[in-house]
Amino acid sequence: MQLSRDVLSIAAQGDIDSMLAAALRLAQSRLTDSSAFDPFALVTDLEGRLLSAEVDLAGLGKHPESAHIAEAITVQLRTVASTARASAIIVNTRLSERKTDAVEVRLEHREGVALLVLLPYKRARFGGTIDFGDLMPFPTKQEIFA
Repeated sequence: MQLSRDVLSIAAQGDIDSMLAAALRLAQSRLTDSSAFDPFALVTDLEGRLLSAEVDLAGLGKHPESAHIAEAITVQLRTVASTARASAIIVNTRLSERKTDAVEVRLEHREGVALLVLLPYKRARFGGTIDFGDLMPFPTKQEIFA
């Protein structure tokens, strides 16, 4: 991905690349097993280890909406930002203007870069494989490391 790489150190570029690859791999795996998935998070700690972030959903009710889960993840990731180098929030979303679904990855790095990456996909009507489109990266504002 070429967006905003010129402002990142080599280590930060590696963090973003490995986090995006892991996020997409996990989302694709979850979509293979089910028609959708709840938002989830990944964090790169200060030592560079990529970790799955456990999210406390208490207080969100029995069947919270994805937007509420993503908000809760954002709030919780802010509390650990001082012990992290990068974060990703992964959401299953709908691109209504394109009439397709997408994996949405909200990437941030403590060096000041925030990206929203979309991976559109279409599921075959009667089973079969999922057809993934091309990655679409967009700059966005930081919410975790702001």
